[in-house]
Amino acid sequence: MVFTTGFGIFKDGSDKNYSFKTSYAGANPLTPGAPNIDVESNFYINENKEKGFLQVIGSLVGDNFPSTEAFISDPSGQSVFLGIGFYEGSPFTSLFGKNERQISEFNVLIKIDKDGNFEGIYKNDGSDKIYSIEEWNARFENADPHKKNKK
Repeated sequence: MVFTTGFGIFKDGSDKNYSFKTSYAGANPLTPGAPNIDVESNFYINENKEKGFLQVIGSLVGDNFPSTEAFISDPSGQSVFLGIGFYEGSPFTSLFGKNERQISEFNVLIKIDKDGNFEGIYKNDGSDKIYSIEEWNARFENADPHKKNKK
């Protein structure tokens, strides 16, 4: 993975903000001459341990084949899905050249403890309801990679 723009950190009171863009590419080493699978990301992260939240806003663009996923992990190693892409195209038509197909956009508000460990995900409906980590991740783990549906 390569940072394509500088990694930025700035603090505003009890808020810590991070922003960065990355890109990565890789080919199947068992298939000589295979084209790279390309993905570019754009992230903005706002952390406030005093208020107990971590907001992650971002997007992924690239080949969008095969399916792509984004997740974040807390200090304890627990992971939360941010977004997923779905199969589009084929290895013969989708991987050559630099593609900027929309893969995923996300805006996730995660409840955290004082150490930054994940406790749940706020529903994005204006309520105070919270998904457990297992409930949230199941929405992505159970998604059909061939059918786009909003997450």
